[in-house]
Amino acid sequence: MSGSQLNQAQYEAVYYRGGPMLVLAGAGSGKTRVITERIAALVERDVPHDAITAVTFTNKAAKEMRERLFKRLGDAAKSLRICTFHALGLSMVREHAELLERKSNVSIFSGSEQKSAMRSVLTDMRLPSDADQVDRLLGRVSLLKNGLLDVEENNLTIVREAYDALLTRMNAVDFDDLMLLPIRLLSSHRDVQALWQARCRHLLVDEYQDSSRVQYAFIHLLVESKGNLTVVGDDDQSIYGWRGAEIKNLFQLEEDFPSLHTVRLEENYRSTHSILTAANTLIANNGERLGKTLRSNLGQGKPVRIWESPNGDEEGHRIAADIKARKAVAEAKGWDDFCVLYRASFLSRPIEIALRAASIPYHVSGGLSFFDRAEIQDTLAYLRLMGNPADDLAFMRAIARPRRGVGAKALSLLGEFAWKQECSLFEACLHDDLEHRLSHTLREFGEMVSGIEHLLIHGEPDDAFDALLERTQLEAAIRAEAADEDEAERRMNNVMELRRWWLRHREDGGDLASFLHHVFLASSKDDDDPEGQVRLMTVHAAKGLEFDHVYIIGVEDGLFPHKNALEENRLEEERRLMYVAMTRARYRLTMTYVRVRSRYGTKEKTTPSLFLNEPDQSVLRWVDKDVNSEEAKEEIDDAMAIFKAIAEKAKKNAR
Repeated sequence: MSGSQLNQAQYEAVYYRGGPMLVLAGAGSGKTRVITERIAALVERDVPHDAITAVTFTNKAAKEMRERLFKRLGDAAKSLRICTFHALGLSMVREHAELLERKSNVSIFSGSEQKSAMRSVLTDMRLPSDADQVDRLLGRVSLLKNGLLDVEENNLTIVREAYDALLTRMNAVDFDDLMLLPIRLLSSHRDVQALWQARCRHLLVDEYQDSSRVQYAFIHLLVESKGNLTVVGDDDQSIYGWRGAEIKNLFQLEEDFPSLHTVRLEENYRSTHSILTAANTLIANNGERLGKTLRSNLGQGKPVRIWESPNGDEEGHRIAADIKARKAVAEAKGWDDFCVLYRASFLSRPIEIALRAASIPYHVSGGLSFFDRAEIQDTLAYLRLMGNPADDLAFMRAIARPRRGVGAKALSLLGEFAWKQECSLFEACLHDDLEHRLSHTLREFGEMVSGIEHLLIHGEPDDAFDALLERTQLEAAIRAEAADEDEAERRMNNVMELRRWWLRHREDGGDLASFLHHVFLASSKDDDDPEGQVRLMTVHAAKGLEFDHVYIIGVEDGLFPHKNALEENRLEEERRLMYVAMTRARYRLTMTYVRVRSRYGTKEKTTPSLFLNEPDQSVLRWVDKDVNSEEAKEEIDDAMAIFKAIAEKAKKNAR
């Protein structure tokens, strides 16, 4: 791509060479294009690849950036460091593990392992360890780690210290540690900081408005105040305050980087003028923003439709009918050009029922993750144990899958023995001094795992994985526990998908440790991107996506903006969330509300959201407010034209 294909603001952002820069990029303004072109420009200026680091927040965004750069630079892009914040933190932890009281084959605990670790801590402290208590304390420990909790209770500090100590003993870290440990590393070891500052001589951060307090501290340690920091973000799309994102990080930049240069990308390539005008005039009501006004590149477009329905069922049927009609007359290429957005997940059910009744294929984002499936967790437990013998949680899951006659009492005695010997449970199985009636079974288990580990490291990758399934009798257990043959095949197909991933990873030169780390980072990936289906999702899940036709449902006071946000004085974040929802649409945006909403078995009267009154009313069409209005007549004419086209199409097919 040549510089002539960039607009003036994009060109300035790509080729700026004066130190720290903030690229304030509005929705649909080509920010991903700008950040990838800037990286390409650095490479073409012969900046060493190892001096360029680009970070973002999701695996999907990092993958898209890598793919764009590969198309742009070819094989030269393969050696560039492009990853998520947590992947960058993990690489630091692995490389400098000894300085952090870890080994390089460190395990990364996801949600289920964290819960098991916390339950163990609470049990040892003789504190309640029920599921609610475990979840509550994990949440508070996470807030404490991220500096979002001013703790006054000594118990929480003690629990956190015990929890961290347990993870250290098991050579493990959790998701929060992937930021906190690198910060500790960079703060305490000047030589390590100098090394990583050299590797981040040009640091580029995408979706900067989503950064947390901890991530900002991380960035600040990697780049000096006059360094080559490029952050790309949009203050109007900061919607993750509930998980630690700080919009104040945008304003803090000017203080910590006094020579900061700001470039505004305001030319929008995604949405029509009507949609943008509605979104711009809505977000203008926020006070905490740096300010910009998007300009459409797609022309005026249709007004934003506002629909009123008597209840949620009618709302769903109306949307289904509209989707089917517009698809029939080729206003959309496929079902995946349509998306239904909502603030609360319970709103999806009437829509699902209506779409199913209309035989419209759909996909609800946020279903059970591939990595959360029992058969995948079981297989990974063995791989984790082979990769890190100190991972007691992996041991506990592996020895129980399938059952081997080793009960809770035997495991308790094994745990006491391991504690006295200062070794892991797995190492205790192979210890010469272990004396127990089940010691033979435990030793057999340990030797079996060691044998498979040897195969995984030195043997053929496919034979090793097959040996894992056969020698552990895991495949037999998966099949035996399935309700029927179809379920057994589905579950084994999932395991075979993991096997294919393992083989590809080995073909690319990866080892067991890097495979397990790759799996962990991928397990927090975004939803898949199903083709040929209408998408149903929360607005939070829709960030970064775009569709020709978007329906925002439940635009009612107490739902959008959500009543909890109003009670917590977070109206501006809710308005940013609505701005994100509106700017997902390219050509058609429809916002709907009902007069009576069924919620958790009760019916409640509702009122239209204040977010329907704030946009410029000249670009809105309140279809149901006045049946004699010009807007309503235009809507009726529009519908008649659609159904006429459908009828003509049916006649042609009949011939």
